[in-house]
Amino acid sequence: MLLVVDNGSSTLQELESALQNLRVNYRIMRYDQPLTLSDYSGVILTGRSSPSDAINRANIKLIKDSMLHQKPLLGICYGAEILALAFGGSLSKLKERIYGYNTVYVKKANPLTEQHKLQVFESHIFIISRLPSSLETLAYSESCENEIIAYRESPLYGLQFHPECSGEDGLYVLKNFVKLLEQRHNSIV
Repeated sequence: MLLVVDNGSSTLQELESALQNLRVNYRIMRYDQPLTLSDYSGVILTGRSSPSDAINRANIKLIKDSMLHQKPLLGICYGAEILALAFGGSLSKLKERIYGYNTVYVKKANPLTEQHKLQVFESHIFIISRLPSSLETLAYSESCENEIIAYRESPLYGLQFHPECSGEDGLYVLKNFVKLLEQRHNSIV
């Protein structure tokens, strides 16, 4: 079972549709509900519509718990940003919102994508501008050098873009995250 943590995302319906399309068993819970990670094979942190210290605290706790228990985690948009912040990275606010389709170039082989180029949908005003040494960049675009990030020693990933709104390339990334969950589950059983 996959846990989807709803941070007030405006694209939650699209994420649900993508997960249903992939035939994934999942449960959606709000960031402020009590959560027990042992009940889940992995976690997706959604984007958010408005800033909140409570959302930040809850997500940082989930990130740290996922790392501690080696639970795969995928942060989407805000989820990627809070992943970077949780380990000491920083964000920059853009002069204008990035909105629409963008080309992302994969620079390092990783479990989420073997493709060298992805067409993805973006909607954000912040970008991950600096990563701490515990995180690495897996893909970049002309507008953001950290489009896909990963924790070096745990299966924690962040996407600056919205795979749930990115058509086939987005489904491909989500499908690979689900495969990662299944592989880890099978290796434990």
